[in-house]
Amino acid sequence: MRPYFLSFPLIFTYGGLVPDKKITNEPVILKGNRRGHVYWPMGKEKKKLPGIYLQHGMSILGIDDKRIIELAENLAYCGFSVILPELAEVKGLLLKTETIDHIESLGVELYENKTWYDGNRFGFFSVSFSGGMGLIACSRPKLRDKVSSVMVVGGYCDFLDTLPFVFKNYNVDNYGVFVLLYNLIERLEPKLKEDLRPVFYEAAIDNALYRQGEEAIAPQLLKKTSKKSQEFYHNILSSEGFRSETSQRMLASVPEELPRAFSPYYNMQGLKAPVSLLHGETDPVISPEESEKLALHFGKIGHKYVHRTSSALTHGDNLPLHTQILGVPALLKTFGSFMHWLKA
Repeated sequence: MRPYFLSFPLIFTYGGLVPDKKITNEPVILKGNRRGHVYWPMGKEKKKLPGIYLQHGMSILGIDDKRIIELAENLAYCGFSVILPELAEVKGLLLKTETIDHIESLGVELYENKTWYDGNRFGFFSVSFSGGMGLIACSRPKLRDKVSSVMVVGGYCDFLDTLPFVFKNYNVDNYGVFVLLYNLIERLEPKLKEDLRPVFYEAAIDNALYRQGEEAIAPQLLKKTSKKSQEFYHNILSSEGFRSETSQRMLASVPEELPRAFSPYYNMQGLKAPVSLLHGETDPVISPEESEKLALHFGKIGHKYVHRTSSALTHGDNLPLHTQILGVPALLKTFGSFMHWLKA
């Protein structure tokens, strides 16, 4: 069977053609009292199915985000047992190198837990910044021999290149800018950090929860801050030149070893599993060029991979399938290859 046939059921669910996916799910508690959920096809025995460790992205809703739940259900519908654990710092919008350690240790824990899948076929799937960090984790000695297949949607290659792109696309989607400023404002404006960290945090949440007008929290918090803090915030909102300058200052403020530690390009030497790379053509948060650079890197070193861009998604959001039919082949190829390598 050609790999892309394996992903047809996923496309049907994605397109809304399967009104009742008949998926079973149950909550689980992992080490460290970490929350999780397992999803698998109703009527199937999950301990006989290939397993997918699905790592959520930077969403304040964590594993309760409807988008990640839908993805988990759609993957399960294709004949997999999907486990979705929650990382507190990722849910809290924190960029920490420790997250790579946590993904690694979680991967080992989930691989060794034979209660939720067949105990052999084990895949890793993630998105955006979590996807990039996941590539690094899957390259490390404790995990690299355990992972059969990896898929990353909207991932990145080099953190140093990703940061200015986020600022450049502020007018399309400002979520990434607010997350970066929440994490790094103390390096830029140490005297303003107490004022502005909670403001940028709430601004990111306002974006994620579509809070506008009187419902938006960030403007309310901003009123209680100093004049300088208010000026900085309003300049971020209104001035493209100020945002560009801020992104350059941010890059200069970060020690060189930090972005290198976050960047898959410098940290994938031990990766063994084949990789499926999918990127939205109009992704405003992480440039499609980042997945292209990953693909070029894999091509140079002879690592097995597939890479496609698609018009059917942006950054973590699916577009109506009937309006983006030309983007379907990319979904079939990447998801199908991921599933094929996992089931092999």
